[in-house]
Amino acid sequence: MSEEVFLPDSDIFISSCRVHHPFAYKEFHPFWRWLERMVLNGKIRILDTVFREITQKDSKGNRDELALWALNLFEDRQFSHKTDEIGAAYARIQDYLVTCGLYREDSYRQWLPESKADPWLIAAAMVDGATIVTNEKAVQPVRSNPLKKEPKIPDVAAAMGVRTMNLREFYDASGELISLPYPVQPTF
Repeated sequence: MSEEVFLPDSDIFISSCRVHHPFAYKEFHPFWRWLERMVLNGKIRILDTVFREITQKDSKGNRDELALWALNLFEDRQFSHKTDEIGAAYARIQDYLVTCGLYREDSYRQWLPESKADPWLIAAAMVDGATIVTNEKAVQPVRSNPLKKEPKIPDVAAAMGVRTMNLREFYDASGELISLPYPVQPTF
């Protein structure tokens, strides 16, 4: 049995950098080193569309610290969404969004631009048998009230038979972290 491969959504990196594990604090450096090890040992793969989302320049033409980190780590390690297999899976996803009755046209049209990573990420996971790591939450749309907002990765991935998990679940599933109870000490 081959080892599980994880495909992170761009928000995993973005929210980690900007909110939960800022590069600026030494105490969070082990988190980023852990991610680097996961990439180097092949457990984390990054799709080119996700790579572009996290390395894009701001309105002044600059890249933030996350973009520089990702360029350094992933520039030669990203994989292309432009394969026949991923393209066929992508077409299945787009067909599902249009025909399932759970999404309004304004909703599924948000996933049409080629630059939108979410449907490509699901398609790549379908082809590779990978698990998507995302902090998006399922909204479970219903036919009686089709979704007006953008589709959510967990909902569409589930419909396509793709497993998803959030970052906290990924900690356990990665097999790379050692679980150890925190030694609570009395306060003085």
